[in-house]
Amino acid sequence: MNNKLFEKNLKTLSSKDFDNISTKDEDWKYLGKKIFELNDIEVGKSSDIQTSKEFDIDSNCFNFELNSKYKHIEVADISVVKQPIIKESTKRPFDKFNIEQFEKVTGGFQLNITDDSEQYFSINFQSNDNAVPYIGIKVNKNKSGKLYLNFDELVNGNIYPIVEILLNDNSNLEIILSVTSQKSVNIVSSIYAQLERDSNLNIHNISTGAGLSRSRMDIDLLGNGSEFSLDGIYFGEQNQIHDNRVFVNHLGKNTSSNMITKGVLGDKSSSIFTGTIHIAEGAEKTESHQENRNILLSEEATAQSVPNLEILCDDVICSHGSSVGPIEENLYHYVMSRGIKKIDADKLLIKGFFNEVINDGKWDIVHDKVSEIIDKKYMNLIGSKNG
Repeated sequence: MNNKLFEKNLKTLSSKDFDNISTKDEDWKYLGKKIFELNDIEVGKSSDIQTSKEFDIDSNCFNFELNSKYKHIEVADISVVKQPIIKESTKRPFDKFNIEQFEKVTGGFQLNITDDSEQYFSINFQSNDNAVPYIGIKVNKNKSGKLYLNFDELVNGNIYPIVEILLNDNSNLEIILSVTSQKSVNIVSSIYAQLERDSNLNIHNISTGAGLSRSRMDIDLLGNGSEFSLDGIYFGEQNQIHDNRVFVNHLGKNTSSNMITKGVLGDKSSSIFTGTIHIAEGAEKTESHQENRNILLSEEATAQSVPNLEILCDDVICSHGSSVGPIEENLYHYVMSRGIKKIDADKLLIKGFFNEVINDGKWDIVHDKVSEIIDKKYMNLIGSKNG
Protein backbone atom coordinates (compact mmCIF):
# COMPACT_ATOMS: atom_id res chain seq x y z
CA MET A 1 0.00 0.00 0.00
CA ASN A 2 1.06 3.60 -0.60
CA ASN A 3 2.97 4.60 2.54
CA LYS A 4 2.90 8.27 1.52
CA LEU A 5 -0.78 8.21 2.39
CA PHE A 6 -0.31 7.98 6.16
CA GLU A 7 1.07 10.29 8.79
CA LYS A 8 4.76 10.02 9.63
CA ASN A 9 4.44 8.70 13.19
CA LEU A 10 2.45 5.68 11.96
CA LYS A 11 5.46 4.41 10.02
CA THR A 12 7.35 3.68 13.24
CA LEU A 13 4.54 1.54 14.68
CA SER A 14 3.81 -2.14 14.09
CA SER A 15 0.83 -4.20 15.21
CA LYS A 16 3.34 -6.82 16.40
CA ASP A 17 4.39 -4.40 19.14
CA PHE A 18 0.86 -4.31 20.61
CA ASP A 19 -1.03 -6.86 22.69
CA ASN A 20 -4.24 -8.31 21.28
CA ILE A 21 -7.27 -6.19 22.06
CA SER A 22 -9.54 -7.78 24.66
CA THR A 23 -12.58 -7.03 26.79
CA LYS A 24 -10.13 -6.09 29.56
CA ASP A 25 -9.34 -2.95 27.57
CA GLU A 26 -11.55 -0.01 28.45
CA ASP A 27 -12.12 0.82 24.79
CA TRP A 28 -13.30 -2.71 23.90
CA LYS A 29 -15.48 -3.58 26.88
CA TYR A 30 -18.79 -5.40 26.46
CA LEU A 31 -18.06 -6.95 23.04
CA GLY A 32 -17.80 -10.49 24.42
CA LYS A 33 -16.78 -13.19 21.91
CA LYS A 34 -16.93 -10.69 19.05
CA ILE A 35 -13.55 -9.41 20.20
CA PHE A 36 -11.81 -12.55 18.85
CA GLU A 37 -12.86 -11.66 15.30
CA LEU A 38 -11.04 -8.31 15.49
CA ASN A 39 -7.50 -9.55 16.18
CA ASP A 40 -5.22 -10.59 13.29
CA ILE A 41 -7.57 -9.47 10.52
CA GLU A 42 -7.24 -11.44 7.32
CA VAL A 43 -8.29 -9.44 4.28
CA GLY A 44 -10.02 -11.12 1.37
CA LYS A 45 -10.10 -10.56 -2.37
CA SER A 46 -11.62 -7.90 -4.56
CA SER A 47 -14.99 -8.62 -6.20
CA ASP A 48 -16.98 -7.12 -9.05
CA ILE A 49 -18.47 -3.69 -8.36
CA GLN A 50 -22.21 -3.28 -8.73
CA THR A 51 -22.74 0.25 -9.96
CA SER A 52 -25.80 2.42 -9.59
CA LYS A 53 -26.75 5.91 -10.73
CA GLU A 54 -28.13 6.42 -7.24
CA PHE A 55 -24.61 7.01 -5.88
CA ASP A 56 -21.68 9.17 -6.99
CA ILE A 57 -19.16 6.45 -6.08
CA ASP A 58 -19.58 2.68 -5.79
CA SER A 59 -16.71 1.01 -3.95
CA ASN A 60 -15.95 -2.66 -3.20
CA CYS A 61 -13.35 -1.44 -0.65
CA PHE A 62 -10.52 -2.38 -3.04
CA ASN A 63 -11.42 -0.37 -6.14
CA PHE A 64 -14.12 2.15 -6.95
CA GLU A 65 -16.20 3.43 -9.81
CA LEU A 66 -16.83 7.17 -10.12
CA ASN A 67 -20.37 7.45 -11.48
CA SER A 68 -20.50 11.23 -11.69
CA LYS A 69 -18.15 14.19 -11.53
CA TYR A 70 -18.59 17.51 -9.78
CA LYS A 71 -16.58 20.70 -9.96
CA HIS A 72 -16.61 21.15 -6.20
CA ILE A 73 -14.89 17.87 -5.28
CA GLU A 74 -11.72 16.10 -6.41
CA VAL A 75 -11.41 12.30 -6.07
CA ALA A 76 -8.00 10.57 -6.09
CA ASP A 77 -7.20 6.87 -5.75
CA ILE A 78 -4.86 6.35 -2.80
CA SER A 79 -2.31 4.70 -5.08
CA VAL A 80 -1.48 8.10 -6.59
CA VAL A 81 -1.71 10.26 -3.45
CA LYS A 82 1.58 12.00 -2.66
CA GLN A 83 0.98 13.27 0.86
CA PRO A 84 -1.30 12.35 3.76
CA ILE A 85 -4.45 14.19 4.77
CA ILE A 86 -3.25 14.20 8.40
CA LYS A 87 0.45 15.00 8.69
CA GLU A 88 0.66 14.14 12.37
CA SER A 89 -2.11 13.39 14.87
CA THR A 90 -2.42 15.18 18.18
CA LYS A 91 -4.47 13.25 20.72
CA ARG A 92 -5.27 10.17 18.60
CA PRO A 93 -4.74 6.87 20.48
CA PHE A 94 -3.41 3.71 18.85
CA ASP A 95 -3.95 0.03 19.66
CA LYS A 96 -3.37 -3.21 17.76
CA PHE A 97 -6.66 -3.06 15.89
CA ASN A 98 -6.12 0.50 14.69
CA ILE A 99 -2.54 -0.18 13.54
CA GLU A 100 -3.65 -3.36 11.79
CA GLN A 101 -6.19 -1.32 9.87
CA PHE A 102 -3.44 0.89 8.48
CA GLU A 103 -1.20 -2.08 7.74
CA LYS A 104 -3.91 -3.91 5.81
CA VAL A 105 -5.67 -1.15 3.86
CA THR A 106 -7.17 -2.78 0.77
CA GLY A 107 -7.94 0.37 -1.22
CA GLY A 108 -9.66 3.71 -1.05
CA PHE A 109 -9.55 7.34 -2.05
CA GLN A 110 -9.04 10.89 -0.94
CA LEU A 111 -11.75 13.52 -1.37
CA ASN A 112 -10.74 17.16 -1.65
CA ILE A 113 -13.66 19.58 -1.31
CA THR A 114 -12.57 22.64 -3.24
CA ASP A 115 -15.81 24.62 -3.51
CA ASP A 116 -19.15 25.01 -1.75
CA SER A 117 -22.01 22.59 -2.38
CA GLU A 118 -25.37 21.94 -0.74
CA GLN A 119 -25.68 18.60 -2.53
CA TYR A 120 -24.61 15.37 -0.82
CA PHE A 121 -21.76 13.50 -2.53
CA SER A 122 -22.78 9.87 -1.94
CA ILE A 123 -20.57 6.79 -1.60
CA ASN A 124 -21.97 3.26 -1.55
CA PHE A 125 -19.74 0.55 -0.04
CA GLN A 126 -20.05 -3.13 -0.84
CA SER A 127 -18.03 -6.24 -0.01
CA ASN A 128 -18.01 -10.03 -0.30
CA ASP A 129 -14.99 -10.52 1.96
CA ASN A 130 -12.95 -8.86 4.70
CA ALA A 131 -11.78 -5.41 3.59
CA VAL A 132 -10.18 -2.27 5.04
CA PRO A 133 -11.08 0.79 2.94
CA TYR A 134 -9.46 4.18 3.50
CA ILE A 135 -11.39 7.43 3.07
CA GLY A 136 -9.43 10.68 3.41
CA ILE A 137 -11.45 13.92 3.42
CA LYS A 138 -10.06 17.44 3.20
CA VAL A 139 -12.13 20.61 3.05
CA ASN A 140 -10.37 23.70 1.75
CA LYS A 141 -10.32 26.98 3.65
CA ASN A 142 -13.67 28.83 3.66
CA LYS A 143 -15.46 25.95 1.84
CA SER A 144 -18.40 23.68 2.76
CA GLY A 145 -19.42 20.21 1.66
CA LYS A 146 -21.65 17.22 2.39
CA LEU A 147 -20.92 13.48 2.23
CA TYR A 148 -23.10 10.38 2.55
CA LEU A 149 -21.29 7.13 3.44
CA ASN A 150 -23.62 4.17 2.93
CA PHE A 151 -23.16 0.56 4.13
CA ASP A 152 -26.33 -1.22 3.01
CA GLU A 153 -27.58 -4.44 1.39
CA LEU A 154 -24.47 -5.00 -0.78
CA VAL A 155 -22.28 -5.48 2.31
CA ASN A 156 -21.82 -9.25 2.63
CA GLY A 157 -18.38 -9.29 4.24
CA ASN A 158 -16.70 -7.60 7.19
CA ILE A 159 -15.59 -4.01 6.58
CA TYR A 160 -13.15 -2.08 8.78
CA PRO A 161 -13.05 1.50 7.39
CA ILE A 162 -10.50 4.20 8.24
CA VAL A 163 -11.88 7.72 7.87
CA GLU A 164 -9.57 10.72 8.24
CA ILE A 165 -10.89 14.28 8.11
CA LEU A 166 -9.09 17.62 7.92
CA LEU A 167 -11.11 20.84 8.09
CA ASN A 168 -9.11 23.94 7.26
CA ASP A 169 -9.90 27.40 8.64
CA ASN A 170 -13.58 28.42 8.43
CA SER A 171 -14.61 25.26 6.57
CA ASN A 172 -17.68 23.11 7.13
CA LEU A 173 -18.45 19.44 6.58
CA GLU A 174 -21.62 17.43 7.09
CA ILE A 175 -21.45 13.62 7.03
CA ILE A 176 -24.17 10.99 7.12
CA LEU A 177 -22.70 7.66 8.26
CA SER A 178 -25.33 4.98 7.60
CA VAL A 179 -24.89 1.32 8.63
CA THR A 180 -28.05 -0.57 7.67
CA SER A 181 -26.72 -3.84 6.21
CA GLN A 182 -29.08 -6.72 6.98
CA LYS A 183 -26.23 -9.26 7.03
CA SER A 184 -24.67 -10.32 10.33
CA VAL A 185 -21.27 -8.82 9.50
CA ASN A 186 -18.79 -6.60 11.33
CA ILE A 187 -18.65 -2.95 10.28
CA VAL A 188 -16.05 -1.35 12.55
CA SER A 189 -14.95 2.22 11.74
CA SER A 190 -12.05 4.28 13.06
CA ILE A 191 -12.72 7.99 12.47
CA TYR A 192 -10.21 10.75 13.21
CA ALA A 193 -10.75 14.46 12.58
CA GLN A 194 -8.70 17.62 12.98
CA LEU A 195 -10.57 20.92 13.01
CA GLU A 196 -8.75 24.21 12.42
CA ARG A 197 -9.93 27.72 13.33
CA ASP A 198 -13.70 28.40 13.08
CA SER A 199 -14.37 25.10 11.26
CA ASN A 200 -17.48 23.00 11.83
CA LEU A 201 -18.01 19.21 11.58
CA ASN A 202 -21.48 17.63 11.82
CA ILE A 203 -21.92 13.83 11.82
CA HIS A 204 -25.30 12.08 11.59
CA ASN A 205 -24.89 8.45 12.61
CA ILE A 206 -27.35 5.67 11.69
CA SER A 207 -26.67 2.22 13.15
CA THR A 208 -29.44 -0.33 12.60
CA GLY A 209 -27.65 -3.08 10.68
CA ALA A 210 -24.76 -5.55 10.90
CA GLY A 211 -24.08 -8.05 13.66
CA LEU A 212 -21.49 -5.69 15.13
CA SER A 213 -21.72 -2.03 14.19
CA ARG A 214 -18.99 -0.01 15.87
CA SER A 215 -17.62 3.47 15.31
CA ARG A 216 -14.85 5.13 17.26
CA MET A 217 -14.61 8.87 16.66
CA ASP A 218 -11.64 10.92 17.86
CA ILE A 219 -12.22 14.61 17.23
CA ASP A 220 -9.45 17.16 17.88
CA LEU A 221 -10.74 20.74 18.04
CA LEU A 222 -7.38 22.37 17.41
CA GLY A 223 -8.38 25.81 16.19
CA ASN A 224 -10.05 28.53 18.20
CA GLY A 225 -13.79 28.66 17.53
CA SER A 226 -14.02 25.18 16.00
CA GLU A 227 -17.24 23.20 16.50
CA PHE A 228 -18.31 19.55 16.42
CA SER A 229 -21.78 18.01 16.64
CA LEU A 230 -23.04 14.44 16.53
CA ASP A 231 -26.58 13.14 16.45
CA GLY A 232 -27.35 9.48 16.00
CA ILE A 233 -29.78 6.63 16.38
CA TYR A 234 -29.39 2.87 16.76
CA PHE A 235 -31.93 0.03 16.93
CA GLY A 236 -30.93 -3.48 17.99
CA GLU A 237 -32.65 -6.83 17.57
CA GLN A 238 -31.60 -10.50 17.92
CA ASN A 239 -27.92 -10.48 19.04
CA GLN A 240 -26.86 -7.23 17.41
CA ILE A 241 -24.23 -5.04 19.06
CA HIS A 242 -24.18 -1.28 18.47
CA ASP A 243 -21.01 0.27 19.87
CA ASN A 244 -20.41 4.03 19.67
CA ARG A 245 -17.33 5.66 21.16
CA VAL A 246 -16.82 9.40 20.84
CA PHE A 247 -13.82 11.29 22.19
CA VAL A 248 -13.81 15.05 21.73
CA ASN A 249 -10.63 16.94 22.61
CA HIS A 250 -11.15 20.66 23.13
CA LEU A 251 -7.68 22.05 22.55
CA GLY A 252 -8.40 25.57 21.23
CA LYS A 253 -10.29 28.41 22.86
CA ASN A 254 -14.00 29.15 22.30
CA THR A 255 -14.65 25.66 20.93
CA SER A 256 -17.93 23.79 21.26
CA SER A 257 -19.34 20.29 20.89
CA ASN A 258 -22.79 18.79 21.17
CA MET A 259 -23.75 15.10 21.12
CA ILE A 260 -27.14 13.43 21.28
CA THR A 261 -27.59 9.71 20.57
CA LYS A 262 -30.68 7.55 21.09
CA GLY A 263 -31.16 3.81 20.91
CA VAL A 264 -33.83 1.11 21.24
CA LEU A 265 -32.79 -2.44 22.12
CA GLY A 266 -34.87 -5.61 21.85
CA ASP A 267 -34.33 -9.40 22.00
CA LYS A 268 -30.75 -10.05 23.21
CA SER A 269 -29.22 -7.02 21.51
CA SER A 270 -26.85 -4.65 23.27
CA SER A 271 -25.39 -1.18 22.92
CA ILE A 272 -22.39 0.66 24.26
CA PHE A 273 -22.03 4.42 24.30
CA THR A 274 -18.84 5.99 25.63
CA GLY A 275 -18.63 9.74 25.26
CA THR A 276 -15.61 11.57 26.62
CA ILE A 277 -15.26 15.34 26.62
CA HIS A 278 -11.66 16.43 27.27
CA ILE A 279 -11.02 20.12 27.85
CA ALA A 280 -7.32 20.90 27.85
CA GLU A 281 -5.45 23.51 29.87
CA GLY A 282 -5.89 26.89 28.25
CA ALA A 283 -9.08 25.91 26.36
CA GLU A 284 -11.20 28.63 27.98
CA LYS A 285 -14.70 29.58 26.85
CA THR A 286 -15.43 25.97 25.84
CA GLU A 287 -19.04 24.77 25.76
CA SER A 288 -19.79 21.05 25.48
CA HIS A 289 -22.86 18.87 25.99
CA GLN A 290 -23.59 15.18 25.53
CA GLU A 291 -26.72 13.08 25.98
CA ASN A 292 -27.36 9.37 25.49
CA ARG A 293 -30.82 7.82 25.95
CA ASN A 294 -31.78 4.14 25.69
CA ILE A 295 -35.06 2.21 25.70
CA LEU A 296 -35.00 -1.51 26.50
CA LEU A 297 -37.85 -3.56 25.03
CA SER A 298 -36.65 -6.87 26.45
CA GLU A 299 -35.36 -8.07 29.79
CA GLU A 300 -32.42 -9.67 27.96
CA ALA A 301 -31.41 -6.50 26.09
CA THR A 302 -28.64 -4.35 27.61
CA ALA A 303 -27.29 -0.83 27.21
CA GLN A 304 -24.06 0.56 28.65
CA SER A 305 -23.94 4.34 28.81
CA VAL A 306 -20.68 5.93 29.94
CA PRO A 307 -20.44 9.74 29.69
CA ASN A 308 -17.16 11.29 30.88
CA LEU A 309 -15.90 14.81 31.51
CA GLU A 310 -12.20 15.72 31.82
CA ILE A 311 -11.92 19.44 32.55
CA LEU A 312 -8.47 20.98 33.05
CA CYS A 313 -9.34 24.69 32.99
CA ASP A 314 -11.90 27.19 34.27
CA ASP A 315 -14.50 29.29 32.45
CA VAL A 316 -16.23 26.44 30.62
CA ILE A 317 -19.83 25.19 30.30
CA CYS A 318 -20.37 21.43 30.23
CA SER A 319 -23.15 18.93 30.78
CA HIS A 320 -23.84 15.25 30.27
CA GLY A 321 -26.78 12.93 30.76
CA SER A 322 -27.76 9.33 30.14
CA SER A 323 -30.68 6.99 30.76
CA VAL A 324 -31.37 3.27 30.32
CA GLY A 325 -34.72 1.60 30.92
CA PRO A 326 -38.11 0.55 29.53
CA ILE A 327 -40.74 2.93 28.21
CA GLU A 328 -42.25 4.82 31.14
CA GLU A 329 -45.61 3.44 32.28
CA ASN A 330 -47.21 6.87 32.51
CA LEU A 331 -46.55 7.38 28.79
CA TYR A 332 -48.33 4.10 28.05
CA HIS A 333 -51.31 5.19 30.12
CA TYR A 334 -51.45 8.56 28.41
CA VAL A 335 -51.42 7.08 24.89
CA MET A 336 -53.67 4.08 25.62
CA SER A 337 -56.22 6.27 27.37
CA ARG A 338 -56.95 7.63 23.92
CA GLY A 339 -58.07 4.24 22.68
CA ILE A 340 -54.75 3.13 21.18
CA LYS A 341 -53.80 -0.54 21.59
CA LYS A 342 -50.54 -1.38 23.39
CA ILE A 343 -48.76 -2.65 20.27
CA ASP A 344 -49.59 0.60 18.48
CA ALA A 345 -48.73 2.64 21.56
CA ASP A 346 -45.28 0.99 21.63
CA LYS A 347 -44.71 1.83 18.01
CA LEU A 348 -45.93 5.40 18.43
CA LEU A 349 -43.77 6.06 21.47
CA ILE A 350 -40.65 4.61 19.81
CA LYS A 351 -41.20 6.82 16.77
CA GLY A 352 -41.62 9.82 19.03
CA PHE A 353 -38.42 8.87 20.88
CA PHE A 354 -36.41 8.89 17.64
CA ASN A 355 -38.16 11.89 16.09
CA GLU A 356 -36.18 14.37 18.17
CA VAL A 357 -33.17 13.32 16.09
CA ILE A 358 -34.46 12.23 12.69
CA ASN A 359 -36.98 15.08 12.25
CA ASP A 360 -34.13 17.55 12.06
CA GLY A 361 -34.03 19.00 8.55
CA LYS A 362 -30.46 17.78 8.13
CA TRP A 363 -31.81 14.21 8.03
CA ASP A 364 -34.16 14.87 5.11
CA ILE A 365 -32.42 12.69 2.52
CA VAL A 366 -32.46 9.62 4.79
CA HIS A 367 -35.54 10.36 6.91
CA ASP A 368 -37.97 8.12 5.02
CA LYS A 369 -35.47 5.27 4.79
CA VAL A 370 -34.72 5.43 8.53
CA SER A 371 -38.44 5.62 9.45
CA GLU A 372 -39.12 2.53 7.36
CA ILE A 373 -36.27 0.64 9.02
CA ILE A 374 -37.54 1.59 12.48
CA ASP A 375 -41.03 0.27 11.62
CA LYS A 376 -39.61 -2.95 10.20
CA LYS A 377 -37.34 -3.64 13.15
CA TYR A 378 -40.17 -3.04 15.60
CA MET A 379 -42.42 -5.48 13.73
CA ASN A 380 -39.55 -8.01 13.74
CA LEU A 381 -39.41 -7.72 17.53
CA ILE A 382 -43.16 -8.24 17.81
CA GLY A 383 -42.88 -11.27 15.56
CA SER A 384 -40.08 -12.77 17.67
CA LYS A 385 -42.14 -12.28 20.86
CA ASN A 386 -45.11 -14.03 19.33
CA GLY A 387 -42.92 -16.52 17.52
